[in-house]
Amino acid sequence: MSEIKSMRQHKRPHRNGEEDEPGSKRRKDENNGGQEAVNGVHPQRSKKSPRLSPALFSDNCEIQPQQLHQLLKYAAIGKRGGATQASWCTVHHQKRLRGVLVVVLQDLAQHHLYQYYSHFRSLRRLFRHRFSMPPPTCDFVASLLGLNGLDVTDQKENMNDQHSPGGSEPMKFPDDIQQKYGPERHGLTRYLLTEEAMRRNDFPFVGSPNTENYIRTNCTGEPTDSSPLFGLDCEMCLTCKGHELTRVSLVDAQGQCIMDELVKPDNPIINYMTRFSGITKKKLHPVKTKLKDVQERIKALLPPDAVLVGHSLENDLRALQMIHPNVIDTSILFARYPGRKFRLKFLAQVILKREIQRAEAHGHDPSEDAVAALNLAQYVIQNGPEKVADINLEEIFLKANNLHSRGGNPQTSEIKPNGIHPPPQGPSFLEELEKTGQKITYVSTDGSKNSVSSGQFHTLLCASNQEVLEKACSMVPLSPVSIVTFQHGGLSEKCHVAAKEVTHKFGELMTVYAGPFRSGVCLKSFRIHFGSCGPILSLRTVSDTYQPYVCIKYSVPEAAHLAVELLNGSCIDGSPVKVQRMISGRTLDYEDVFKEMGEDPEAENTIYVSGFPKPLTEEFLQNHFNNFKEIKSIFVPTNENGRQRAKYCYLRFHSPEAAAEAVRHIQTHGGLRTMKAITSCHLHRWLQAAVSCVPPLQPNTQELVSPEDHTEIIRDLDRKILQLYESLLENTLCLILFPGNNSSGGPLPGFGVMGIKC
Repeated sequence: MSEIKSMRQHKRPHRNGEEDEPGSKRRKDENNGGQEAVNGVHPQRSKKSPRLSPALFSDNCEIQPQQLHQLLKYAAIGKRGGATQASWCTVHHQKRLRGVLVVVLQDLAQHHLYQYYSHFRSLRRLFRHRFSMPPPTCDFVASLLGLNGLDVTDQKENMNDQHSPGGSEPMKFPDDIQQKYGPERHGLTRYLLTEEAMRRNDFPFVGSPNTENYIRTNCTGEPTDSSPLFGLDCEMCLTCKGHELTRVSLVDAQGQCIMDELVKPDNPIINYMTRFSGITKKKLHPVKTKLKDVQERIKALLPPDAVLVGHSLENDLRALQMIHPNVIDTSILFARYPGRKFRLKFLAQVILKREIQRAEAHGHDPSEDAVAALNLAQYVIQNGPEKVADINLEEIFLKANNLHSRGGNPQTSEIKPNGIHPPPQGPSFLEELEKTGQKITYVSTDGSKNSVSSGQFHTLLCASNQEVLEKACSMVPLSPVSIVTFQHGGLSEKCHVAAKEVTHKFGELMTVYAGPFRSGVCLKSFRIHFGSCGPILSLRTVSDTYQPYVCIKYSVPEAAHLAVELLNGSCIDGSPVKVQRMISGRTLDYEDVFKEMGEDPEAENTIYVSGFPKPLTEEFLQNHFNNFKEIKSIFVPTNENGRQRAKYCYLRFHSPEAAAEAVRHIQTHGGLRTMKAITSCHLHRWLQAAVSCVPPLQPNTQELVSPEDHTEIIRDLDRKILQLYESLLENTLCLILFPGNNSSGGPLPGFGVMGIKC
C-alpha cells in the first residue's frame, strides 16, 4: 500500500506513548529561570516517555530478521553502545526504555492470527503496530540476535565440531563449488544458472509471479563460452512502495563502465539509505532519468548473447524490473552449503585481494561492485573450481569470526543475506551487552532449539509453558533484554491445511451473490454496478440454480460488506436483485469477525473509500480531500498489474471522531462508497498474496478437511501474553513474534506485533 503524506502538518495527540507529542519543541522553563538542561535532561523533557514511529505502510510491509535485530540492538544499547536507529522504525527517547522483551510463539505463522482472530483478544488490544515477516530460513532466535553466521540452523555447531581439539589445525571443509562442477576448468556456460536455479533463488523469469510488467532484454541468442560478460549492480532507496532503483552501473568484460546512471524513483522516498546506497537528496534532486529510460538503454547496450554477472543478481533485476535469461550469480557460485552465502566485500578481499565498500566511501559504488562480481566470475572461469576450493573460504571465515569475537577486525566475518536489506553492521547487541557484564535472559522449555551457546545467556529452562510464564513474570522485569519462547507443537500439525482453510474463509467472506435475474443479463453492467464498492477479483454466472445468479468475488472485505449493505434491492438492467453472502460453516461468524476487525487499534482512525471513476493519483486525492482538516495520511493500493494505482483508498485521521465525521460527510454528499476500515496493511498484503490465488468458489464443492480445533490452546496462549505483559515495568519495549514456517509443505510467512508498555 502506498502512503501519501497528509496535506497539512498537524499536531498529533499523544496516545499510549506511541504517537508524536504536541509542543515537542525545546522551550525554556519559566519556573526554572530559563536554565539549560541538567545532566543532559531538560526540565521540560523529563516527563517524556519512549514511543515508536514505525514506517510499516507500504505494499511490502514485510520486516526481515536483520531489520528486527537492528531495532532490538538500538532499543537495548542505544547510541551510547554504538547502535543506530532502524530505518523502518524510530525509537523516541530510547534512554527512557527500561527493558526489551521478545516473546517467540514457536509453531505459529501469520495465518494463525486470522484463523483464531477472535481468540487473540489481549494480543490485538495491547499492540497497535503489526507487520509481516518472511518464512524463516535459519535459526530464528539467532537471526534476531545478529548471530546467524550461517543460514542453516545446525551448521554452526557442525562446523565447530569439525575443528580438532586443543587448538590444532582445523579440518578442510568440503567445498560446494568443486562438488558441483568438479576440479576441471570449464567455459562460462557451465556456470550459467539453470531455470530451476533461477526459480529457486527468486530470479524474475517469464511467467514468474509479479513480473507481468517486467521488460525483457533483447538477448535471445544462444550463449556460448565466448559470449561477452557484463557486470551489473544497482543501488536502491526506500520509498513508500518499498525498495526502488536509484542508481545502476553496467561494466563490460574489461571492467570498463559503459553505463552509470542515477534514477529518479516513481514514488516518494522515505529513506535514502545513504550509508549503503551513497544516494542523498542533493544528488537525486536534479535527476530526470526514470526507470523506463535505463531499461531501454540496457536493452540497447546488451548484445543478443550477453551474459550478466552480479552478486545476488535477482535483487538488481527486480529493481530494474527486467528479465534476462543468461546470468552468473557470484553469491550462488561461491556459496557453501545450502543457503550459505558470503558477502561481496568478503569475497573481493579474500580472492581478489581488493578492498571495496570502504567505510570512508560514504556508500557503495555500484560500478566498483559490478567490477568485483565480474572479476570473481572470471577468476572461476580462468582458474577452475579446484583453485577456489583450495582457498578454503570456510576456514578464513571462521578465523575471522573468532577474531571478531575477541574484538578484532570484523569486516571479513560479514555475510550477505538473501534479501535486499542491509545486514547488521558491527557486533550484535548481545556482544555489546557482554562487554558491560550483562547477559540476555532466555526463558524457554527444554525442547527449544537454540544454536547459540547457553553461556551467552542467563538461561532458564522449564518443563512446561506454565513454568515458562511463572519464571518469566518473576525474572524478565529484572533483565535489560529478555527472550521468552512458548512451545505449542500441536499447532504445526496440518499447518498448511489450516492455512488453506483460512484462505478459503476470507475468500468466502469477500464473496457475494446477486440475483436472481433473467437470462441474458449483461455481466458488464454487474461489473460497473458492483465495482463501485471496491476492486472485483472475479465475476461469473452461476447457472446451475433455478434462476441465474452472479457470483462477485472482491479483493478486500470492505467491498463485499458495502455491496450487501448498499446494493441489496437495487436494479440492474431493469431487474431488482437481492445481494447476499455465501453461507457456509466458515462464514457463519462473519459479522463478529468484521466487528472485531473494525474495533482493532489499527483501524480505529481509518476509513475506506471507493467508487472513484479513474485510478487515483496524488494530485487528485490532495484536491478531493483537501477539505478534511484532520487527515494524517492516505493509503492507495496498486491494482493487479502492480503498477497502476487502484480506484479505492484508505484515509487515516488523527482521531476516531474525525474519521466518523468524514464517513458522514462522504455519505451525505453521495457519489462515493465509504465505511469504517477493517483491513489493516498487513492483512491487505496477505489477502492479495493468498486469497487472490484461490480458485473461484464453485457451488457444492467439497469442504476442506479442517485441522484439529486448537482454540483452547490459543486462548491459553493469549492469557499468558496478557499476564506476562502486565508483569512488565512501564516503558518496556515488547515484541510478540510468530516465526512462520518453512517446512516441506511450503513456506508460510511469519507475523509480529510490538508496542511499549506505558
